[in-house]
Amino acid sequence: MNVRLMLRPKRLKQVILGSLVATTAISITLIPAWEAQSAAERWLRVERISGNVTTLAGGRKNAQIGDHLTAVGHGLITGNRSSAHLSADDGIGTIAVAQNTRLTIRQLAVLSDGSKTTVIDVPQGQARLQVRRFTHPNSRLELHTPSGVAAVRGTEFGVSVDDAGQTNVATLEGQVEASAQNVAVPVDAGMVSIIHPGEPPTPARSLDRKLDIQWELYEWRDDHFYMAGRIDAANTLLALGEALSVSRTGHFEQKLELSSRNQPVILTVQNAVGESRTHRMLPWLSND
Repeated sequence: MNVRLMLRPKRLKQVILGSLVATTAISITLIPAWEAQSAAERWLRVERISGNVTTLAGGRKNAQIGDHLTAVGHGLITGNRSSAHLSADDGIGTIAVAQNTRLTIRQLAVLSDGSKTTVIDVPQGQARLQVRRFTHPNSRLELHTPSGVAAVRGTEFGVSVDDAGQTNVATLEGQVEASAQNVAVPVDAGMVSIIHPGEPPTPARSLDRKLDIQWELYEWRDDHFYMAGRIDAANTLLALGEALSVSRTGHFEQKLELSSRNQPVILTVQNAVGESRTHRMLPWLSND
């Protein structure tokens, strides 16, 4: 069904193309001493960094290649137009961390039976994991977000989390289990599931890899540039690296404050596995 968006200026959210600040509470769960061996046997290592990347390990510092994250609460933050790449201690997998993402260790342990538990919090942003199959049947790897959990045993997948807590879980290879509200949904290769806060995951559907924008309106009004349209509801829309507000049906309507009519508007559509497409608009070509 094609839903037409009626633009009402009083509902438009003004966006200044610049730095936005968001805060998110992170829940940390400790592993009982009887259940796990020393966490010193486990770590995540910083392999690559680009731009402004900060590690959280007994304090904040600029990330360096070779930094190790070894304990509950250790983590990493990427800034605007920044990214990082992590590897796990035993070669079980890698994590590509996109811009404006926060990642924190919730559990990183070797259990008494020799299995390994890796649980990571991603309260905001986007991360893509490539995980080999575990040699121990009781080993597990989970990503926790404000609205749900993505659990794997060997696959390539990604998650994205917006400011409202909506989580998108997508798979490129293998299968991921997206779970929330006591409901688990399998997400096979080439599929995506959406988890809205307080709701179970949606049934898995095809992952959008075209990353199009369906335009409904773009024009100048009173020295501001207005635009409205639609993207796939499981994708993220960014302007100059900052996420814009998108409804749960994929519709957006924004008022942008630009320095001049000659300033191009750079929009990026990104899916849950980190694939992106850039759309460049010239406001002076608008239909005012």
